[in-house]
Amino acid sequence: MAFWNKKKKDITPKISVSDILNQKGGQDAIIDIDNLLTPIFYSNPEMLSEEEKIIVFIEELEREINDGGFNQFFFNSAGDYYSEILSALKQIGSVKFYNLLQRSSKPFPNESVPTDRNKRQEILEQMEDKANELWYDLDLEFYKYEEDIYELQINFINNNIEKFR
Repeated sequence: MAFWNKKKKDITPKISVSDILNQKGGQDAIIDIDNLLTPIFYSNPEMLSEEEKIIVFIEELEREINDGGFNQFFFNSAGDYYSEILSALKQIGSVKFYNLLQRSSKPFPNESVPTDRNKRQEILEQMEDKANELWYDLDLEFYKYEEDIYELQINFINNNIEKFR
């Protein structure tokens, strides 16, 4: 009796960002695009274009805020990318979310968010009580989604589609 010891081939079809946008819209499209790009970001970030990173950064922010608010965002590794996320929001034309993120830095000394997670966590321990009041209010504003962050991202992608896989 013969046994096959061959490894299974990955038969998952490769899908492009264009394919996703042709099949879906809004939040569903952005979630699928994020699912395509984020694993690459965490394994080989240099393989992503700057435009692809913009989407990953924004989704990092959204994921953290929706899971545990600004406190969680700053506590976790997503906070390492505060400046990049702020820039990403500006680049897609966000006004509301850009403003919220910018205001969230106020409790930090000189409103400067450390990129080093350990240093940021030390500061968080010292200022958390003061910061949580502001962040709670910002969380509530964030959850209103008064700006269509998904449409802004889709427009950005469509305007830069040649930079997406």
